[in-house]
Amino acid sequence: MWIRELKETLKQTIFIMAFFILVPLLFLTDQALFSSGLSFIEYMSNGLDVFILITAFYLAYNMFKAEGSDGATEYLLSLPITRWQLIRYKVIPRVVVLTILLLIGSGVNDLRLSNGSVLGMIFVYWGTGLLFFIGLITFIQVCGFILGLTGRKSWSVRLMLLAMVLCVWQLGTITIVISTLIYKIFDIWAVVRFSFWLGTNGRAILDFSVFFALLWYILKPLCGIWDLKPMRVREIWFQKRTILPMLVFLLLFLNQYLAISYISFITYN
Repeated sequence: MWIRELKETLKQTIFIMAFFILVPLLFLTDQALFSSGLSFIEYMSNGLDVFILITAFYLAYNMFKAEGSDGATEYLLSLPITRWQLIRYKVIPRVVVLTILLLIGSGVNDLRLSNGSVLGMIFVYWGTGLLFFIGLITFIQVCGFILGLTGRKSWSVRLMLLAMVLCVWQLGTITIVISTLIYKIFDIWAVVRFSFWLGTNGRAILDFSVFFALLWYILKPLCGIWDLKPMRVREIWFQKRTILPMLVFLLLFLNQYLAISYISFITYN
């Protein structure tokens, strides 16, 4: 099953990344008509950033596409494997492929010769660290797995999972909440020491431990009723179960903008 999932992952990845050839054409068009001042490396880096994220969403959304097309969902459920094993078979190959793309993207990003990058700052802010992006693509793939359990055609499930991803993507993080509390209880220097001690990777680990705990709150019982309830029932159950995690995600997201001056201070220090 590992080989099958890896082949399916590579096929879907190549399909999306094949459009990356348009980026050099955009650069030539810019050189001929617009002259924005971006170098070829910056064009390639910006394009790669965008295509990595598009690929992450595409792989997540199409995680159960093969089973749906072949009518093999019942066969998948009949295999002598646990639900946790199924998550690993589905998620890990996609995360591995995307991690390789992230490493390539990080390398190309380091080759930039100026600070003229626009798309890279909007879509992929590398200052958050590579571990954060690995956590983000893993989060996206687990959301894709949940979507497969509840039905890929459900607009309500799509929108709710997308809202969670966007909240995480926009850095609505738990470390910001903790830092704000430290600032209110102690002083700004305590926050600086906490931020320095935690480091970029420490923040990513702490943040995503909370994010994945919220997803697990939805996923664990959902796996238990996967083959016992019809899809419409699973969809309604998901909507009810998601109220609490969605509320937490939205509060974190809101806290990001309420504390924008504080975040700016941490960023520049």
